[in-house]
Amino acid sequence: MKTICLYSVMSLLAASSAFADAGVQRLTSGATVRDVEISKERDSVVIAMDIDLSGMEVGRNRSVVVAPLFYAGEEWKWLPAVEVMGRRRYIYYQRNEESLYTEQPYSIVRHKKEEAQTVNYRIALPYASWMDRAELAITEDACGCGEVEKGSRTALAQADLVFTPRLAYITPQAETRKARSLSGEAFLDFPVNRTEIHPDYRRNAAELRKIRSTIDTIRADKDFSITQIMLKGYASPEGSQASNQRLAEGRTNALKEYLVNEYGIDAKLFRAEPGGENWEGLRKYVEESDLADKDAILALMDGEGDIDQKERNIRSRYPEAYRTLLADCYPALRRTDYTVSYTIRGFNVNEAKEIIKTRPQNLSLQEMFAVAQTYEPGSEDFNRVFDVAVRMYPDDETANLNAANALLERREAEQALRYLEKAGNSPQTDNARGVALILLERYDEAKPCLERAAQAGIREAEENLEASPIPLP
Repeated sequence: MKTICLYSVMSLLAASSAFADAGVQRLTSGATVRDVEISKERDSVVIAMDIDLSGMEVGRNRSVVVAPLFYAGEEWKWLPAVEVMGRRRYIYYQRNEESLYTEQPYSIVRHKKEEAQTVNYRIALPYASWMDRAELAITEDACGCGEVEKGSRTALAQADLVFTPRLAYITPQAETRKARSLSGEAFLDFPVNRTEIHPDYRRNAAELRKIRSTIDTIRADKDFSITQIMLKGYASPEGSQASNQRLAEGRTNALKEYLVNEYGIDAKLFRAEPGGENWEGLRKYVEESDLADKDAILALMDGEGDIDQKERNIRSRYPEAYRTLLADCYPALRRTDYTVSYTIRGFNVNEAKEIIKTRPQNLSLQEMFAVAQTYEPGSEDFNRVFDVAVRMYPDDETANLNAANALLERREAEQALRYLEKAGNSPQTDNARGVALILLERYDEAKPCLERAAQAGIREAEENLEASPIPLP
């Protein structure tokens, strides 16, 4: 005879779920359970334990059914039971094999009180996400009636199968020279056909103040050293190209001399370049304008021919548009681009830990990485470092990879994938992408990523393949 429903599942789950400490668990029948293990092997959950029947009391005509139960919330699964029979009950079973109390038992044992008897129980289940934190208990039916005696449910263990990503960070290459620069534009005014700097002429005081402010910002920081100041002056295209080239060169050199005298900076640090007529700026203005003759003017500018003749043709053919250009566009074309280049000294880890809080732009990626190594992976400080690093170096592949890894430590897969779009195609990136896809349960996409990384020698990828629920082929 076989019982239709072994036990009342809901009544069992309503019982106390407090688990005893790991070790030997004694059951109501006198049997003991030890060495309980719940592990995940690829797409399977393996449950193993040793059930020692030596101390069990079983009547000669009776059976005791020992059945493990694996459950979490409303999800549950009965595992194959062990049916232990007394001598006469076992003889009856041999003559009537359909007399089992359970279907497809794990093991049928004739109880021998005088002998040591242990069932080495091991079973593999198809993995399901509800099993990650599921609980394992064992129950006993000592009457052979399909009912569990009160108190005969014994807690054994709780699973901890949540996939823990193994991530491969990349140590950024150290910058041999931390070179930085600050740039800007100044719109200086000059008397007609003159090249001398007049600080009080029109708006020059404000424009010179912009340049001085940039230089002062760098000179004020003891960790900075100016390596070059580049000046490039442009003229508007009215008049001859030769004249405008001369004016652009003279005015750029005049600004250089002004700054040398103002700051006492070594003239060798300056690089003055005449930009000539600013046709690029003129074309951009016309292209973005709503001038009535815009298309014709653009075609004229893009065509073949002498540059001075082009300017004369615009003036003669489109006089209304030309007047607009003179008033609204040409003043902005007369500008000086300036770039102050400088280097930053290197910092030790203790210095970098303070600097990253207020001036992270002064640190190299390698210095930031060194700071991260002083924190616990996954901690708030650890994650903050990589978040700062990717903001300071948004296009750097290593910064994007490491920031993605930090997010994966927090299981934030969607955001991590966005960073991985800019992290290149290194084996470490393949590993991170595979982890993100596992967390999103996109296993078919994750598998080739991890396999590529593993084949490239990334140990973490091999571990992820082993620990993840990716189905075996």
